[in-house]
This record gives sequence, C-alpha cells and structure tokens, in this order.
Amino acid sequence: MRVMRKRPGGAISLVHLNVLSVLEHDGPQRMRGLAEALDVSQASATGIVDRMEERGLVTRQRGTDDRRVIRVALSDEGSAVLGGLSAERREALGEMLDELTDAELEGFLLGARAMRRARERRHASSVDCRPGGQGPAS
Repeated sequence: MRVMRKRPGGAISLVHLNVLSVLEHDGPQRMRGLAEALDVSQASATGIVDRMEERGLVTRQRGTDDRRVIRVALSDEGSAVLGGLSAERREALGEMLDELTDAELEGFLLGARAMRRARERRHASSVDCRPGGQGPAS
C-alpha cells in the first residue's frame, strides 16, 4: 500500500491495480469482459478505464477485424507500475528473509514446499473433476 501511495505518477487505487492485474493476466479485454472481471457495471468500468487512460495506465485499441470493437490494454506505463510493485514486493520479502535465523529459514522452506504440494494436489483434483480429466472450465 505504501508503494501505491508514493508512486511518482500519483497514488494508484486498488481498483486500478485490479484492472492492471486482469489485463496483465488475461490480455486486452472488451469493456464488457473487464466489467465482468471487476464485478461492476459496464458504465462503472468505462469510468474507471477513462481515469486510467488519462493517467497513461491503459490504452484503448480498435479491433482489426471490426473497428467498432474496442479493447482495453495494458500500456507501457501500466506494465511499469506492475513491475515496480513486483520489485518492491521482492525487495521487502528479501529484507524479511534476511531477518530470519537459519532454523527459521529451514521451517519456512518446509512450509513453502508443503504449500506447493498442496497446490499441486488441488490442481490435480480439479483436473480430475471434469469429463475427460480436463478439470473445471475457467
């Protein structure tokens, strides 16, 4: 949160961070799809995107096949914001890990490995749930 408030281009809200994350993960989105991902009305999504576009965080792109289709995409500035947040997170985590004793680091590593195995088991069981072993549709 501290990083989001002290950003050189001005503070970034959690809603804006959510939009950036959706666009980074899912790629350019139609306004309707973005509104659904954010669980807001299309009018609200349009207002959010307007403000983000003014700040250079996203761009609107016309479709190549159908010029009426407009997709919202992550801009270079938006990518830089996400990269900066990621770098800050890594740095903070590194500083915290530096504070741990060897025994604490060993315990942390055991816990991290256990979480990875649990995630893999969960993923495997969700894949087995779908017909043909393809997992749930996303």
